[in-house]
Amino acid sequence: MAYTVRLEIIKTTFKRFVLMGSSLFSKKITIKETPEMERANSILDVFYLREKLHPNQVYLRQPKGEAWKELTWAEVGQQARKIVTVLRDQGLEVGDHVGILSKNCSQWIIADIAILMGGFVSVPFYPTLSEKDLKEVIELSNIKALFLGKLDTWEQQKSAIPDDLTCIAFPHYDDNSKVDCELKWDKLLTDFAPCEKVHSPKASDIFTIIYTSGTTGTPKGVMVTYQCINEVLKNERATPVYGIYQGVSDRVISYLPLNHIAERVVSEISSIAAGSVVSFSESLEQFSSNLQSVQPTLFFAVPRIWAKIQQGILTKLPQKKLDILLKLPIVNKLIKNKIRDGLGLSSVKSAISGAAPVSAELLNWFKKLDINIQEVYGATELCGGVSFNSLNDIVPGTVGKAVPGADIQIDPETDEVLVNTPWTMTGYYMSPNKTAEVFDGQYYRTGDTGKFDKNNNLIITGRIKDTFKTAKGKFVLPLPIEHKFATNPLIEQVMITGIGLIQPIALLCLTEQADIENDAHLNSLTETLNEVNKQSDNHEKISTLIVFKDGWADDSGFFTPTLKLKRHIIDQAYKKKYEKWQDAEESIILI
Repeated sequence: MAYTVRLEIIKTTFKRFVLMGSSLFSKKITIKETPEMERANSILDVFYLREKLHPNQVYLRQPKGEAWKELTWAEVGQQARKIVTVLRDQGLEVGDHVGILSKNCSQWIIADIAILMGGFVSVPFYPTLSEKDLKEVIELSNIKALFLGKLDTWEQQKSAIPDDLTCIAFPHYDDNSKVDCELKWDKLLTDFAPCEKVHSPKASDIFTIIYTSGTTGTPKGVMVTYQCINEVLKNERATPVYGIYQGVSDRVISYLPLNHIAERVVSEISSIAAGSVVSFSESLEQFSSNLQSVQPTLFFAVPRIWAKIQQGILTKLPQKKLDILLKLPIVNKLIKNKIRDGLGLSSVKSAISGAAPVSAELLNWFKKLDINIQEVYGATELCGGVSFNSLNDIVPGTVGKAVPGADIQIDPETDEVLVNTPWTMTGYYMSPNKTAEVFDGQYYRTGDTGKFDKNNNLIITGRIKDTFKTAKGKFVLPLPIEHKFATNPLIEQVMITGIGLIQPIALLCLTEQADIENDAHLNSLTETLNEVNKQSDNHEKISTLIVFKDGWADDSGFFTPTLKLKRHIIDQAYKKKYEKWQDAEESIILI
């Protein structure tokens, strides 16, 4: 009888849990690295070598429906050289700044390589910037030209572009804004010949200026030199951490904003260093099918995306059924393989999370599916990561040990995390005062608070600027409390706040599976509230849970482009109601 019931559960589950299969593109023979590449002065010189060593191997793959347009290393190089000719024809000189405003696509990387080939400085912007914010970073960055590509809100953004700024439009992508300017990518590739002379940068030259997404304040332009990249790769050769040269990054899918340092390192720098294939996602709607088709060997996501992947699985396969299936020896492995293949993660050698803290509960949940997420900690100013949970030493709740070459210290007075590396930024562009503010001698002040566990794993406990004071004059650090709430699988987003209130309150967004009107779910939230308060000091106890029925959309303005909460914006939106909510008799309020 028990066997029959179990069999019926399995049959029902597989009928409902329909997952698309994968169609992997043909494997290539990769030339990992040569002595010439190791001695190269820059990542650009490595690209030149790859053009010569395997010109006909596929480098970039752009989807359109079920078809993929593939570009080889030689084709990418030729297109980049033609764009160099265009930029020089427009009067640009070595050292000039050139911007990129686009969602990820093959032209993004080709344009970036062209900028470097011409001896210019690459200044990429978030494609979702508002007109006001875009105007601000254009003025701050002193760009002389701007590439415009896949955009959703061009009609609102275009008024930020100065009339005298040289603009080049990428080919139009369906379901995106029509970007019209005089210089058009496809026509330029037809009309202009490849440049004969390309630039070979010095290590001290500026590779890129990256404007921080910023949860508060004016964006700052982080100056990253070629030497910063050289040091990251040199360190990886000497002591492999990320597996760049061990085949981990053979196939990557590029979908997070390429102007973010983590995605830039994963999809552009690492791919050139390792000779990897980079595939792009066509759109948000097609991301799932693109991921399934690519089956990447390296997959990087921010915590909010990992949470959405989890919720997507639970929508098709509820937690109770999943738990039952994972306990059955015969189908345990089969169900894990089906899930990973359906997600597009069947070939992943390294699944990475970064850009914001991820809960230990989420990591442990994925571990049960044999998806071992490695959390990385770093910053734009640190050219990516400085601590990492290596695959054989993942410690949930920590961001791992310092990578070789990174010296991490904790300020004894403030608990601030201080970092010194050979690949730290040279400073903020045109902002010597702001640069001075974030350096303590050779150490970069991260703004994060942290501590080490007994095995020297770094634990990030919060952001200094997120700390707030209650009406009782007590300071509250939100992040540790938020992590405690994250143990409840019904909660998707949580923000602890309460400036000037007697006690802190919690703003919650629930998962799709949650129903606040369901007594069991309501009781679950109540139990979590009681359990969290039991573990907290008196001044940290949460008085009220504010549950937002419709949640916060990614385009609500409450998130940075890397999906971190903009706490000050959320406070501005709701702070007038905080006292009223706290004074209510109910401990859980539905909004």
